[in-house]
Amino acid sequence: MARRAENRRNQHAFAAAFIAVAVVAVVAVGFTAITLQPAVASHDVDNATLGIGEVRNTVDDDQAFGLASDDSHVNRISDANSLAHTASRTIEVKDPDPVIVLSAYDTLNANTVAAAQALGTMNPLPTAPRILPDEDDGWSCGMASSYSFSDNDDGLGHFGTDATASGRALASNEITVAVPESQSNMLGRAVAIRYGETIVVATVTDTGGFEKYGRVLDLAPGCWKALGAAEITDWGVKPVYYKFL
Repeated sequence: MARRAENRRNQHAFAAAFIAVAVVAVVAVGFTAITLQPAVASHDVDNATLGIGEVRNTVDDDQAFGLASDDSHVNRISDANSLAHTASRTIEVKDPDPVIVLSAYDTLNANTVAAAQALGTMNPLPTAPRILPDEDDGWSCGMASSYSFSDNDDGLGHFGTDATASGRALASNEITVAVPESQSNMLGRAVAIRYGETIVVATVTDTGGFEKYGRVLDLAPGCWKALGAAEITDWGVKPVYYKFL
């Protein structure tokens, strides 16, 4: 009986020792597993680099503006299109073409408008050279008289009328002109008139019997006003260059 009791004690002691060793082994393995986990370093994310792309360049503030660099300045992240890397460009600007500048034209006649715009402009570029038309390009020279409502007649000896050969009423500010009766086929045509450096483009709306006085045109009020005369007597009869367009 005594030997059986001793054997039991030995078995219990062995079991306790085995359990203790197993516990120590488990704890050691767990500790090792914990200590072998890779460490992850914590750091702040620099939002300045977000959305820039793969190509980035660190440019010092002073370097970007051509100054000496020192350690007191903080580098900034910028893309490849930073000021320090901007390529220079050369833009070639062509000089404006010379233009003929018009003082006025009849805006109520579509054909006259088109002819005037083909001849010149009323809104030239400030830097555009001004030129006068070539006198050899179909231009003629002659004497131009002037008339108004008070001395306009209807062809029957009645003065003080706005009647014209074309049916378009004579007006005080419209750019119109009369030609000799022999040139009635010109009614409705545009004619450019130059006096000095002033150029207007008028519409032929009337005819008159002034050819026998050596005159080539009779200017309606809007026309002689556009050429610089304030009153009909200021114009009188003057030499002009003219061209039918």
